[in-house]
Amino acid sequence: MNPKFFNLPPERQDLIRSSAMLEFGENTFKKTSADSIAKRANISKGLLFHYFKDKRELYLYLFQYALDVCIRQYMQKTYDFGETDFFLALEMGQKIKMDMVRRYPGLFRFVMRAYYERDIELSPKLRKGLNGLLESTSRDFLARMDLYKFKDGVDPWEVIRLLTLAAEGMMARTNAYTAEEIEVLFLEYKKYADMLRAHMYKEEYL
Repeated sequence: MNPKFFNLPPERQDLIRSSAMLEFGENTFKKTSADSIAKRANISKGLLFHYFKDKRELYLYLFQYALDVCIRQYMQKTYDFGETDFFLALEMGQKIKMDMVRRYPGLFRFVMRAYYERDIELSPKLRKGLNGLLESTSRDFLARMDLYKFKDGVDPWEVIRLLTLAAEGMMARTNAYTAEEIEVLFLEYKKYADMLRAHMYKEEYL
């Protein structure tokens, strides 16, 4: 991409990024047009491609940007890294994620759409980035947890995957973005997490 993009005023950069994420979040990569992105951002298509070589370069830049925003938000929020109970720590993380969905609806819709993108060239790169992030964060998370609370034979990795898929499915299904909708989703997520806790923790830790 053209480094001159970063010479633009921050608010102008934000407008272009948010416009592109909104457009990509509403449709597949193939069906999203550069014209619609440029129109939403109030710039010409020629200027858009002055900053980004093509639509694919823009998409990959936005994807990495979105992941970086998510990571920064986790670091800046009051996440208690001293919490060692698996389910309580996951619940705290889910609250932060739900808050980010509420604050950055376009960004999260874009990430969710990217997660299921099937473009033959984009998909491997997106999958590699997401899988790498999920694996590293899950590994770090598990290293801090009191895993002895689980019953014998329970794989905490599988529990994380199950709850992650449940949370993602709930957000993708409902397209919830208002505070009220997010609260409903969180309560539903907590219900599922509590059910798993009751069945997978040793009795003395319930």
